Parts: sequence; structure tokens; C-alpha cells
Amino acid sequence: MPQARDLLTAAAALAILPFALASIGLGVTSATEVVVFAIACMALNILVGYTGLTSFGHGAWFGLAAYGAGLAQLNLFPGSILLPIGVGLAVVALASLMFGYVILRRRGVYFALLTLALAAMLYTIAFRWTEVTGGENGLGGITRPVISGISFDTSLPFYTLVASIGFAVVYVLWRFHRSPVGHVLVAIRENETRVRFIGYQASHYKLLAFVVSATITGLAGTLLLFNNRMTSADPISVAFSGELLVMVIIGGMRSFLGPALGALFFVIFRDYLSSITEDWLLYFGLLFVAFIVFSPTGLVGLGERLLAPFKTATVEDAAMASRQAGAVELPAFLKPKDHRDGAILEVEGIAKSFGGIKAVQDVSFSVKDRTLHALIGPNGAGKTTAFNLISGMYTPDAGSVTLDGR
Repeated sequence: MPQARDLLTAAAALAILPFALASIGLGVTSATEVVVFAIACMALNILVGYTGLTSFGHGAWFGLAAYGAGLAQLNLFPGSILLPIGVGLAVVALASLMFGYVILRRRGVYFALLTLALAAMLYTIAFRWTEVTGGENGLGGITRPVISGISFDTSLPFYTLVASIGFAVVYVLWRFHRSPVGHVLVAIRENETRVRFIGYQASHYKLLAFVVSATITGLAGTLLLFNNRMTSADPISVAFSGELLVMVIIGGMRSFLGPALGALFFVIFRDYLSSITEDWLLYFGLLFVAFIVFSPTGLVGLGERLLAPFKTATVEDAAMASRQAGAVELPAFLKPKDHRDGAILEVEGIAKSFGGIKAVQDVSFSVKDRTLHALIGPNGAGKTTAFNLISGMYTPDAGSVTLDGR
């Protein structure tokens, strides 16, 4: 039961959300927007929180899927909702696969800037391609369907549909993050080099995370399309992408449901403060800065700190220290079958230069079976570079490294 706590929390929150918001004067439409933004933020968190990739342009997938679904309903499947959503998701999956294959060759700030450039480019296209997207007027005429005799034209039935989809997304992501793929993504976030050296194709896993994240974000975009019965270039804008990222950070990007909490906080803050002042985004920005400075772990981290004094202190460390460890026989698969005569590792004349700096020059040594060796030298002598050459992280400019004859 504790393992499914996140699922139970999500189900309960989705059930009471419209009534809770109604008690503070917000309508069902606001509840629907909370769920939509929560889906998008949890999808973005696959990259930001779990894989360690910061995207400044995730709104591009949100808006692209909305346009794809809207055009599909207007031109191919009038009155339908499932088929247009499928078209929108297919468009985003294909586009993110192609674009991700290119930009994931870059890391860190370069990756972030490329996602930013994507959003800016697609926003310009959507805003100026009036014949297809409607330009600044947007793409209207979207209708909500009747499924199995149930009309989703009113707010509460449509919220029920969106909430059901939202819970399905939560379940899929819950399984995804607990799967071996999810564990590899966290390992990439912590140390990508180590992941590659133990045999995983980190680039493939990052591309998978990018496509999954973009596609689920696109799903959120299609739901907002039908919620508003129209779409425009605004969701593709860099500003909207920034809002999604802020929601993730304020909620708690290292938490599974933290981004959803950030989405709830954003909608409540926006709906209340926008009725008081047009400069509500300024105050939201100041609040974001305050979270970065005083609570980098977001609302989830803030809640954990507030509840920490009331929690029972764990005694795991003391329990572990009290254990008496006896001699444990080495497993059979770790025992060497026989001794080897001669060198196991042979390094011959390896060299490496970075520009005009010779980090390693003509290093040779050999290591025999069951012997210990040390590489000693002052700072800057090239020890780390030598190990990187031996391990294969760097390609030597000269020389060779042979391990067990290979």
C-alpha cells in the first residue's frame, strides 16, 4: 500500500479538486486547467527532474499537438475527439523524435538554448501562417463530442473525462519511473559518464525520455484545445514554456507529484491575482525567485521541512551499526577460474595533448594478475588523463592499451 501512495493521492485529489476550487470561488474550468497543466508539468519533469535535461521550449510540443488536433477535427474528423487527439500526438511524437535526435547531441546550456530556439521558431510560424493557424486570431470552431450518449459540452462531464485521462497519465508515469528505464534516467542525471561506461546507450535513453515527455505534453495541449474550444500561438511561446518550467520548480522537480502541485499553485495564484492587477506575472516572478533562494526543493520540500519536527526519528543508522558482519564467502561467479601468467593490462607509449598542452606523454606500464599498482604524481601531472585514456573515455593521440589481449 505505501508503494501506491502517490496513485491514491492523485485519485483523491482529482476527485475533490473541482469542489475544493469551488469553495474558494473558482469554477470547474479552472479545475480542468489544473489537470491539464499538471499533465504537462509531470511530462516536463521527465526531462528536468529525472533525466537532468532543462528544456526552455516545451510549450512548442503543447501548442503543436493542439494545432494538429484542431486541424484534424476541422478537416478530417468533424465532431470527434479521440482521433484528433491521436493525430496531435502522432505529429508531436514524430517531430520530437527528429528534433531530439539532433539537439540531444548537445548538453547543458546548449541543449537548453536549442529548445528555446525551437519554441521561438514555431511561435513565429504559428503567428504568421494565418491561412493554416489563424494567426493572431487563433484556430476556432472546435467542438466537444458526444461519446456513448454522454455530452461533454458542459464543464463537469468534460472535467471527468480530463481527470480520467490525467489519472491514466499518472499511472503510466508512475510505472515508467519505477521501471528499469526510469532508474537509468536517474542514473544519467547523476552521472552520465558512468552510465555509458557500464554499458548503457545513454543517448538512446535520453531520446526516449525526450519523445515520451514531448508526447505527453502534447496530450495536455490537445485537452486544453477542447477545453477552450480553440487554440492560438500563445502556448508555443517562450513565455508559456517558462511558465511550465516555473510550475515544475515551484512544485518540486525531484518529486513525482510535485509538478502537479506547482500547477495547482499557479492556477490559483493566476486566477486570484489577475483579477486584482494586470502585473500579476511580476509578482509571480518575485515569488519564483523567493522559492529558488529559500526553498529550491519547491512546495514539496517546504512541506517536508515543516513536518520534519513531527516525524519520528529513524534509527536505521544505529541498527546498521549494531550488526556484526562475519566473513562471507565470495560468490562463485566472482571467483577467478585460474591464475594468469604475464600481464593482464598493458599500456604502451600512450600520449594525449589538449591544444598545445601535453597532458600525457609516452606513458607505459603493465599490470600482472593479482597485483596492485599505484600511479603517483603531483597535481597536473596527468594522472586523471592517463586513467581516462586507459578506460577509453579519451582516445590516445599515440600508443595503445591492451586488456586481456584485446
